Amino acid sequence: MPKLSLSFEAKLIFILSVLVAFGPMSIDMYLPAFTAIATDFKVDMSLVQYTLASFNVGIALGQLFYGPLSDQFGRKNILLSGMLIYIVASIGCALVVDIDHMIYLRFLQAIGGCAGMVTARAVVRDTFDGNQAARVFSTMMLIMGVAPIVAPTLGGLALLYFNWRFIFWFLGVLSTVALVAVYFYLPETLPSDKRTPHATKRSLSTYYAIFHDKLFVGYALSAGLLQGAMFAYITGSSFAFVELFNFTEQQYGLIFGLNACGLIATSQLNRFLLQKFTYNKILLRAFILNFLAALTLFVCATTGTFSIYGITVPLFFMVSTMGVVFPNSSVGSLAHQSARAGSASALLGTIMFTCGALAAFSVSFLYDKTILPMVSVILICSSLGLLTSFWLRSNLIKNNEPI
Repeated sequence: MPKLSLSFEAKLIFILSVLVAFGPMSIDMYLPAFTAIATDFKVDMSLVQYTLASFNVGIALGQLFYGPLSDQFGRKNILLSGMLIYIVASIGCALVVDIDHMIYLRFLQAIGGCAGMVTARAVVRDTFDGNQAARVFSTMMLIMGVAPIVAPTLGGLALLYFNWRFIFWFLGVLSTVALVAVYFYLPETLPSDKRTPHATKRSLSTYYAIFHDKLFVGYALSAGLLQGAMFAYITGSSFAFVELFNFTEQQYGLIFGLNACGLIATSQLNRFLLQKFTYNKILLRAFILNFLAALTLFVCATTGTFSIYGITVPLFFMVSTMGVVFPNSSVGSLAHQSARAGSASALLGTIMFTCGALAAFSVSFLYDKTILPMVSVILICSSLGLLTSFWLRSNLIKNNEPI
């Protein structure tokens, strides 16, 4: 691939990071408001948690369409269309009058927001190769990692000075600014001669072909299961810290942001490690560390060991491993999909957020006013992720891939 100027590369990475950050911003910013939303609508906490599950379902399904569309028509126009949907849905969430309509609007918001997630990964694949792509993903994670640090704090401040509806007005305005930036500054990275004609009509056969790549399935499923662990934490943590441990919404935002700092730190450690090791070697060891953290969390939560520290410390290490898993899994899953990077990126996102939706739904469905549903789902997802990573390793060896 042609060498890019540093200024163009920096601008491109920043725009892509902002686009991907809309996912965590749309989730993390309203987490401190769960109790306020439940009180406002006079509903049980589990129904508010379903707004998170519906968001994950929307992201999972939406990516299946954006992938082929971006392969056929290019990245930029598809991205702009999705952003318009996101803006309208965000305003709808700010004006909603009951929890049922909020669940539907969160689904629509996700349908629009996932356009940025699909196209950002595909643009990286269009523009960078191998370990360079992994370093770009890590840099993006550093920038987008500001979102889960700042978002819960902003959400807590919104509750302190305004109300929970302000959160969605803020997202609507921010996405409008991003749309303008994309229109004027993001170049089209998939020229006409490299597009896939009739990609949308052939999407099912394309997805079927991608699913036959065992390496893709191994990377995507193992990362997806850890995404499930992450969303079990996201879904249950607001209740755990605010209701069980009596944290204020602002204190919860700080705890959530601290965990996000761990994720950012490991994403930057990943950049350093990539200079000495293959992304596969780093990735496979991260799954082991994630499982150990999840197991420690479960034991401490069920036995009461170390009280609040037995929850916060293992959660910190569990979340931190994601800074290594997600960028390296993204590179590995797309490494052999150059002709259909958009569709492969979409399928990767669908698998990951389907796992996230199932985990979020499970925590909501099992809600019993204790921390047990959250830590149980985290451990199950982490255990299955570790087992899948062993299967991935065996396939890497069979295909003579460096590990």
